[in-house]
Amino acid sequence: MSFADELEANARARFVRWNPDVWKELLAGPAPRLGAALSQSGAPPERSEEVLRAYLNLGAEGIGLGYLYPASAGRQNFFTLAWMDLVPRLLAGVPESARAGTLAQLWNLGENLESTPPWVQRIFHRVSQRLDSLVDIEERLRRTSALAMEPPDRKLGEQAKPVLVDLSREDSRFLPGALHFLSPGVLCVHDRHRKAVAGREAATQGLLLADTVLPLGSMGCREAPEVTHALTPQLSAVAWNDPRVDTWFATVTNDWRAAGTLDTSQHVVVLVPA
Repeated sequence: MSFADELEANARARFVRWNPDVWKELLAGPAPRLGAALSQSGAPPERSEEVLRAYLNLGAEGIGLGYLYPASAGRQNFFTLAWMDLVPRLLAGVPESARAGTLAQLWNLGENLESTPPWVQRIFHRVSQRLDSLVDIEERLRRTSALAMEPPDRKLGEQAKPVLVDLSREDSRFLPGALHFLSPGVLCVHDRHRKAVAGREAATQGLLLADTVLPLGSMGCREAPEVTHALTPQLSAVAWNDPRVDTWFATVTNDWRAAGTLDTSQHVVVLVPA
């Protein structure tokens, strides 16, 4: 019996949620890609085999715990991204001595994120899609955590620049309505018409308001924010001076950022420090 067969047999016995289809996906694509990349990295074969076995072992554990989703599920989370894409694509670029530790860091983060609000998971997933290296991954992910939870570095002063974000790129039907801050630098925009009913989530989209505004897609937000009109001198100036901006439908502001949705547009206007 091969190592993979032993893992599967043990996992079937241990986990009620074991999903054989996800295991087949892992073995058919990501695992061979990782094995080939490790072999080409110049590491001793026995060390590469050790890392591959650790990857499969943790992958089996993740499937049993329900952290890995099949491609057909249409769901996205950091753990699936890490095990199906990031590790096979980037782990071989990590120095040999740090590969096992990097795997452990990714596992710990993926497991911790499963108990966080959906919007936090969404930020890590979107930001991590852009990763081109797993070197110093702990520091990279610490910066992501800071972007998600901590106030931006600069407050919104008198001089602010508008950024228009087209939310129809994520959802062609999306009509921006009420909006609210989930943290000082994370904005959640609710669809004007598709609200939460009978247990169904409202249609929402998120924006990470860093120096470069990053769309986050659906946020899984279950709040029902009121339409607010927190007009500030900066928002009033934009409405007066920018021909792209017509009547505000809703506006919000804090010390670091301001934003507004428009009566006749699928864009959201975000003000960031100039």
